Amino acid sequence: MMNRTPFGLVKMAQMHHRAYEDATPIQATFELTPRCGFNCRMCYVHLPPERIPYVGDGRELTGEEWLELGRQAADMGVLELCITGGDPICHPDFPAIWTGLAQMGFRLTLQTNASGLTEDLLGLLDEYPPEMVKITLYGSNDQVYREVCRVERGFTRVDEGIQALKERGHAVQLVTTFIQQNREDAQSIAAYAKANELPWYYSAACYPSLRGADSEAESCAISMWDEAGAEEICKLWDGMKPNNDDDIPAQRCSGYRTAFNISWDGNMRFCLFLNEPNLSVVGRNLKECWQELLAFWDGLRWPEACYACDYRSRCRRCLAHLACLSGGLGRLNRDYCEKMKRIMDLPQKAGEGKEN
Repeated sequence: MMNRTPFGLVKMAQMHHRAYEDATPIQATFELTPRCGFNCRMCYVHLPPERIPYVGDGRELTGEEWLELGRQAADMGVLELCITGGDPICHPDFPAIWTGLAQMGFRLTLQTNASGLTEDLLGLLDEYPPEMVKITLYGSNDQVYREVCRVERGFTRVDEGIQALKERGHAVQLVTTFIQQNREDAQSIAAYAKANELPWYYSAACYPSLRGADSEAESCAISMWDEAGAEEICKLWDGMKPNNDDDIPAQRCSGYRTAFNISWDGNMRFCLFLNEPNLSVVGRNLKECWQELLAFWDGLRWPEACYACDYRSRCRRCLAHLACLSGGLGRLNRDYCEKMKRIMDLPQKAGEGKEN
């Protein structure tokens, strides 16, 4: 019996291919706000309201500004729109933004921690259902949430939000970032996802913030340099295409030529981990900003030392990963490189040991 890919997935794959060929965006992310009811140790974007005027361009876009961007994005051909933050429901104009974008016909994804889903907001989502609600789940009890998110009754409130969404028939996906404070809770988090019959995605990707957040990522991240972490990196790299000296680094970005992000302060970027380029969309034509982003993308190159490195064809580096760990695009942290080289030598050494 032949395996058949659902027609909708085939159609989307065709659309992505066409969008790539034409350099036309069909996906976008609107990062409405850096505000959040939690204060997670590893967050790269969260800011308390009093710090917002001193970071980035110093102000959140208004509801009407987001809706104008939505109208322009729709005209450009964007079909799928992810609404994120911070926690987007903390934006003062969230109900109006969500309603307006839904009425434009986007396939909406909502990313939230689900702790602030009031009856009014649940009613709004019932009226304008998202394709998916992606919920960050950082523990299986209130004590772990106290350690990771520095809030009281964190898990209790998140669980209430998840159960409310399930009862109303919304599609929910759980996402976990593991750090030192919740790594021992992994089995319990997995058991929670299984008991609730929800898809669960997790990683230990935790990078220092380039965007002014009060992040503790450097101290709370699980080390990728220990034996277990190194083995996981090697497994991840096994299926990845090797680098070539003539590669355009941005070709490795999942949204290259097909997607863009707009930060809470109104800058178009290809990755929200980064603090550049500063392509302000405020009062500008979104199509012009997109063309400038494409030019910025294609103009990026690896740091000069990468092209002379003996490991260059084996290193599965990522622009954002490298930038966060090195302090910005175009920079290179030598300590990082030496550790990565030791990781890349592991499979070879393991093979030599077996032969002996």
